Amino acid sequence: MNHQQIRAFFALNHTRPKKQLGQNFLVNPEPLKIILEAGALTAHDTVIEIGAGLGCLTEVMARHVERVIAVEVDELLFNALAAQFSTDSRVQLLNADILKVEFDSLLSEGTGTVPTTFKVIANLPYSITTPILWKLLAHHKQIHSCVLMMQKEVAERIAAPPGGKDYGALTIGVTYYAEATLIATLPPENFYPAPKVDSALLKLTMREKPKVAVEDEELFFRIVRTAFRTRRKMLKNALVRGRFVSGEVLAAKFEELGIAPQRRAETLDITEFAALANSLSQSISARTGV
Repeated sequence: MNHQQIRAFFALNHTRPKKQLGQNFLVNPEPLKIILEAGALTAHDTVIEIGAGLGCLTEVMARHVERVIAVEVDELLFNALAAQFSTDSRVQLLNADILKVEFDSLLSEGTGTVPTTFKVIANLPYSITTPILWKLLAHHKQIHSCVLMMQKEVAERIAAPPGGKDYGALTIGVTYYAEATLIATLPPENFYPAPKVDSALLKLTMREKPKVAVEDEELFFRIVRTAFRTRRKMLKNALVRGRFVSGEVLAAKFEELGIAPQRRAETLDITEFAALANSLSQSISARTGV
């Protein structure tokens, strides 16, 4: 759909795109081709589309895959989708908030003789991008890959290398479960209404096993979050405040691992964080007798 068609739809229904739902509709057909190519869709795929909107991408994807599960929270848009795809058995519609959807029920096998591959394609509402990301990553063993439109700033944070201001807890969290590839950047004029920021298309290919081996995932992520919570502080000071172990034990661990105590969180790569977490896990277990 172009600008005029979307305006006409909302005018006919005496309403406007909802800011609170992050409704920015893609009106340039060129990115649709990029999305499809990045998704590498096959006839054995089931695609979960988050925010199906007015069904432009839904319609195209349904021609290439076994099934599209189109999730749309807006009742007006859902009703339009229901009318459009009423006779298309390949499209399953769900009127729901994606953050409240029970994903295990969506990620059930298809009806074909060949096992289906689950992929996610979405134009994410910018205000809830991070919680949606964590929900998807929690199902990394069931989802093959995700092609996600999001705010450019968030995409750059996810794909950032160590050492810069964009690199942080989100970078490490996503890297742990998936390989992130920045596909394209889209200026505001590709959407209606035009957002105030640039957007980016990011592909996440889920790993068969995490990027690094950690003995205690909860501790690993707690250390990462604590380290970046006060990212301007030296890492040693940030972790001492986190009360994982005493300052003396922490200093010994840094020396053992060859990590200079004055380094800041943004200078450590995921391998160093994993080594630190595993070392601290052993000390914590010894201290508590677990």
